[in-house]
Order: sequence, then structure tokens, then C-alpha cells
Amino acid sequence: MITVVTRWEGSPGAIHAVEEGSRAARPQHEAWGAQNPRLLRPAAGSGGLEVAFYTLDFPSMAAWGAFQDQMMASDWFVQLQRDVGAAHPDLRMAETTILYDAIG
Repeated sequence: MITVVTRWEGSPGAIHAVEEGSRAARPQHEAWGAQNPRLLRPAAGSGGLEVAFYTLDFPSMAAWGAFQDQMMASDWFVQLQRDVGAAHPDLRMAETTILYDAIG
């Protein structure tokens, strides 16, 4: 299992827009092969109202790669880049981390 986590940082209003966008993106991401799309928000710890983590699961690195190929070639991704750029500096896509289960 591969889990991809994108960390979003921004004002509470910008993070709320990420919630709305994540909800809207879910069906498209699932159509491209992602499993279990979630937007996780801290209940405790660092970040508070100004951080969110969008996560997607994939059965393999190959499945994640196929997802990436489809996403990068899509009009959806072009629009995402525009939206994120327009929201700066109130919103920042801080990083994307690709994780694998080391004990599973």
C-alpha cells in the first residue's frame, strides 16, 4: 500500500477552500485510481486551523504512477495550478510525501 500525503498551509479561509476543493476532487481522483481520498485536519498538535493533509491510497507504486500520469495531463491539474497561484500567499501547497508501509 502506498499513501500519498499533500500538506496544505494557509489562512483558515484558504484551508476551507481546500476542503471544498478536496470534496469536489474526490470523484475525479477515484476515477484515476486513487483509493480512500481524505482531507485530514489536526485535532491537536501543530498547525491548528492553518494546515490540512490531503491523502490518497494506492495498491502499488505503479498505480500511483498511473494516477500521476493522468492527473498531470488533465485540465483539472491546470486549473488546480491556477487556483493555487491565485490564492497565494494565503494558501500554499507545502509538500507531497509518498509513504509505504514498512511493516505490512
